[in-house]
Amino acid sequence: MEINSSKWFFDEINPHLLQLHAIDSALYTGRTKFQSIEVLKSPSFGKLLVLDGKIQSSEVDEFIYHELLVHPRCLLTPIPRRFSLPAAARRHLT
Repeated sequence: MEINSSKWFFDEINPHLLQLHAIDSALYTGRTKFQSIEVLKSPSFGKLLVLDGKIQSSEVDEFIYHELLVHPRCLLTPIPRRFSLPAAARRHLT
């Protein structure tokens, strides 16, 4: 099987594990003074947020990140009918 490197994102998990993600397009590529930023479109995962060459989140599995934000707060509330999330957490829920 031949792999066209311009159509794939190589995600090195560790020296013994490499994941390849097919990429439809690069929606954004840029750099801040702190990190490189890419937003890629993948047929399997939807939009991918990549910081410094590492996948941070994707459209398909973003619920995992949101669950980690909400559930700890629910567990700390005696009767979790209503509660508030800090502004930083709310930004990720929209």
